[in-house]
Amino acid sequence: MNVSGTVKRYKEYLLGLFFPPLCVACKTPLLHQENTLCATCLFHLPINDHHLFAVNDAVKRFWGKTDIIMAASYLSFTKSSLVQTIVHDLKYKGNRAVGYYLGVAFGKKLLESPFFKEVELIVPIPLHKKKKQQRGYNQSADIAKGIADAMGLPMDSMSLIRVVHTESQTKKQGMERFDNMENVFTCANPKTLEGKHILLVDDVLTTGATMASAAEILQKMADCKISVATIAIA
Repeated sequence: MNVSGTVKRYKEYLLGLFFPPLCVACKTPLLHQENTLCATCLFHLPINDHHLFAVNDAVKRFWGKTDIIMAASYLSFTKSSLVQTIVHDLKYKGNRAVGYYLGVAFGKKLLESPFFKEVELIVPIPLHKKKKQQRGYNQSADIAKGIADAMGLPMDSMSLIRVVHTESQTKKQGMERFDNMENVFTCANPKTLEGKHILLVDDVLTTGATMASAAEILQKMADCKISVATIAIA
C-alpha cells in the first residue's frame, strides 16, 4: 500500500473541498471535471477561425509592415470581456497555467490548419530581462510551450532576445507603437534558425508592431520564414 500517495490524495481532496480552484474568467468554483475555465465560460469564449483562412484579421495587421507566411489569433479581445479577464490574470496575476492551457487549445486548432503544416519551430516573443525580473516569468513563453506541446514541435526561447527595455505599448497609438519597437530585438543564434519556418508567439495582437519588429530581425539575421500566432486579437 502506497501510504504517501494516499496521504497526498487526501490532502488534495481537503484543499479542493475548502479552497476549490476557481474559473479564471468568472471566478466561480470549478467542478471536478473542469480545468482552468468552467464549461459556461468555455462555451462563451469568442474563438476565431483565422487558422482556416489565408486572409483573416490577423494577417491583415501585417499588410504593408512585414512579410509573413501566415497569422492567426485564437480569441477576440474586447474591453470588459472574459478574454480581458483571462489575459489580465495571465500577465499580471501570475496565472501561468492559463497561458499553457490556452496554448494547448490553440495548438490543437493549428494542427487542423493547412497553413501551419510547415512550421518547424516555436519562438515566443521575449521580455526584456528587467521586465522578466519584475514579473518573474514570460507569459508568451507559457503560451508557446502549450502550442509546441500540442503540435509536437520544439520551442526555442533563447535565440530571440529583447535588447531594449521599451515603454508599455498599452497607451500608445498607431505609429507610436512602431517607433517604440524600433531596434528592440536581436538574434543570438541565427545559425540555429537559418532557413526554418518559425512560428512567433505572443499574447495579444494589436497593431502588430511587436511581432513585425521581431519578424524583421529574424528574417534579416537568420533568413527564415515567419508565421504568427497570438492568443487574442484586439
